[in-house]
Amino acid sequence: MIKACKARKIDLILTKSISRFGRNTLDTLKTLYELFNLDVMVYFEKENLNNYNKEMRMMMGIYARFAQEESKNISDNIKWGIRERMREGKICLNCARFLGYDKDENGRLVIVESEAVIVRKIFELYLNGFGVRKIKKYLEENGIKPVTGKDIWSTSTIDRILSNEKYVGDVLMQKSFTEDFLTGKRKKMRENWICTLLRMTMRRS
Repeated sequence: MIKACKARKIDLILTKSISRFGRNTLDTLKTLYELFNLDVMVYFEKENLNNYNKEMRMMMGIYARFAQEESKNISDNIKWGIRERMREGKICLNCARFLGYDKDENGRLVIVESEAVIVRKIFELYLNGFGVRKIKKYLEENGIKPVTGKDIWSTSTIDRILSNEKYVGDVLMQKSFTEDFLTGKRKKMRENWICTLLRMTMRRS
């Protein structure tokens, strides 16, 4: 129904009572606030109220302010936690598609030798004058597959491997940040901004 409202297929919702509309107050107010912004009226027969009612709009406004403050507090706490981990030299990396590395039971990076040979070959080819397209062709012709298991390599994937500072034992933190905690939109750091550089305590691939 909400999808239909967003598609402008519904402009009026008739409901027997508020208690039948939502399971709890916060969910109800959140949905009513969303529908109000979509210009959809919700009418409650038992209470003779709707989301355009002045008192109900006041409650929706109060909820929105509480929700915004809660989002800000969560965002600030996450940022604080990230910065504290960086001060302590702790590295948080996603190894799901990090070719050549995995994590052990203690969360430390370990080399996956079967993947590391691919990384070494990519760098070796690059140092021998191969561009990313030639490297792509070499890998595919020799049946060497990327971490996704596909038969085709992306030139952008090869380029990211060659420009990834982690393969020389460094980690640049804060390369991007959340610009707006409400929308969750992320933005890249400008090159002249200082990023935190952490040295990884491991041997290189």
